[in-house]
Amino acid sequence: MRIRLYKNIAALTLAGAMMLGVTSCGSSDGTSTPAASSKGSASSAASAASAADDADAKVVKIGISTDSMPNCYLDENGELAGENYEVMCLVDEMLPQYKFEYEPLTQDVILTGMDTGTYQVGVFNAWYNDDRAEKYLFPKYPVSGGVQGLVVSADSGITEGTKEEVLTQFAEAGLNMVPVSPGDSSDSSFSEFNATHDVKINYEAVEEIDISTSIRYIMQGRYDGAQFFMSNYTTVNQEVDPEGKTKFIPYEDGGFGTWILYAKDQQELVDAVDGAMKQLFENGTMAAISEKYYGENVFQYVEGFEYADVAPNPDYKG
Repeated sequence: MRIRLYKNIAALTLAGAMMLGVTSCGSSDGTSTPAASSKGSASSAASAASAADDADAKVVKIGISTDSMPNCYLDENGELAGENYEVMCLVDEMLPQYKFEYEPLTQDVILTGMDTGTYQVGVFNAWYNDDRAEKYLFPKYPVSGGVQGLVVSADSGITEGTKEEVLTQFAEAGLNMVPVSPGDSSDSSFSEFNATHDVKINYEAVEEIDISTSIRYIMQGRYDGAQFFMSNYTTVNQEVDPEGKTKFIPYEDGGFGTWILYAKDQQELVDAVDGAMKQLFENGTMAAISEKYYGENVFQYVEGFEYADVAPNPDYKG
């Protein structure tokens, strides 16, 4: 059974951002991409042609999150990595008219930078909500997908159900959520829940806390729950909580797609990226990347998505 798809930002200055430098796809010097294979030494003529193409390409400034493993994060060498990033690097290769440059930032600073025109694109595995749709462009094709749910202590007594049912149990028990980032998907869903229910979810929208820290807070009893994607939880849980003191409760109606965000004046770029993404979905590359990072084709959870069942491309070596 397919799980259904569910489609006021803090005013922080860019000076307060965690800025790790501008990079292109691949290593910090921008010399490679995660999709590249061994191609041997390029001829001087080919190198010159490539340099000319780069000079003519339109630079696209991209703010990218680094605290959402396995979607976008920094690897052990301090370099950008993750499923969202790998997909965008492939797209960059397919669009020679553009050159993508990344700045690692927190999600709220990315959005502030997009609002001020500093960045044309935001990469942080973005969840759809109506407020974002009014401010930014959403492309046709999702970059990822999966199932949303609640991380709680293993002995919490919270049982499976729809999102509303699980959150109602949590609220009725008088439990406390790990703080969330203002304006993110959890803030929106908890705020909407509290506006439509007599019983309220106890939470604060004050800061962005990553999944590893959230799990530790729940294990310590500092907080009682946190809303995340199942892929985020399974990626880090064995290392953070090997004894199984926490558990993930998937919402029965928690299927979702996630997206790359674009500034409102970037429709031409959105159209170009959508054209590249269509090819990556059709040839099974997106399915292969999903298998690599999540162990399954997460696009199966996006209800009605035309490429949900495409087999992974066996030739993809990213």
